[in-house]
Amino acid sequence: MTTTQLPGALPPSSLAGVPVRPGGFLATINAEIIKFFTLKSGPIATAVLGVFIVLSALLSSLSLLSPSGNQNPNAEPITSVTELRFVDTVLWMAIVFAVVAVLFATTEFSSGQIQLSFLATPKRVPVVLAKSIVIGVLGFLVGAIAAALAMLVPLAVLSTSDVTYKFDLPEAATLAAAAGLFMGLIGIVSLAFGLLVKNVIVGIAVPVMLFSILPSILESIGNDIVTTIVGYLPSVAGRVILTTFPNPAGLEAWSGIAVLAGWAVVMVALAGIVLRQRDA
Repeated sequence: MTTTQLPGALPPSSLAGVPVRPGGFLATINAEIIKFFTLKSGPIATAVLGVFIVLSALLSSLSLLSPSGNQNPNAEPITSVTELRFVDTVLWMAIVFAVVAVLFATTEFSSGQIQLSFLATPKRVPVVLAKSIVIGVLGFLVGAIAAALAMLVPLAVLSTSDVTYKFDLPEAATLAAAAGLFMGLIGIVSLAFGLLVKNVIVGIAVPVMLFSILPSILESIGNDIVTTIVGYLPSVAGRVILTTFPNPAGLEAWSGIAVLAGWAVVMVALAGIVLRQRDA
């Protein structure tokens, strides 16, 4: 009898490095870290999105040195910029990280190796929590470090230009932390949804639509109640801290992040409840 290994699945030989003996919660977290870094697509995609955030800041800085000849002649010339200009790419790269999180959640189900996780940790809620912690911490680190580097790049590029870069260290540190929180929480919401549906296609399609397409469609309806609801969607609520665009529900920066954190808590709790009630 032959077996077919799905693309991206952990090879049987790699299981030797995954703890299979029941242990404490820290052992469960360690096992999830090993799984994440065993699947090469996850770490590579995460590193690439971090590099892209920094690269985007570099290109944005260079564009200020050489404005396009097609620039609107009626537009005011840009004479000064703030840190916020160079971290908006985090909002889009978080969607890429959402895909990474979904793959991290669903690969074990598609390969059947989720049973190994539940053998090592018979209580399923700790597995859900461990996966959420791993993806949340990774998202925070990548988002915060990439955003910090993105805000430092213009210091060198714009140092001899006519454009003033109003760099403020406390503000930059706050934005870096905010970028990390946004990336990590988006990852947790996506991971939890992946655990709920156990299907990679549905698991990717729904969060991507929820984070990027659905808000625009709903806002275009023009109904006040619907527009207010849009303000409480996870990506719309959380992005307030990284953009100057107003929130449709009137949420401020940290209240928006609180709403996004609420989504993460509810989704993780729901995933834990559902996994306890059904077979792997």
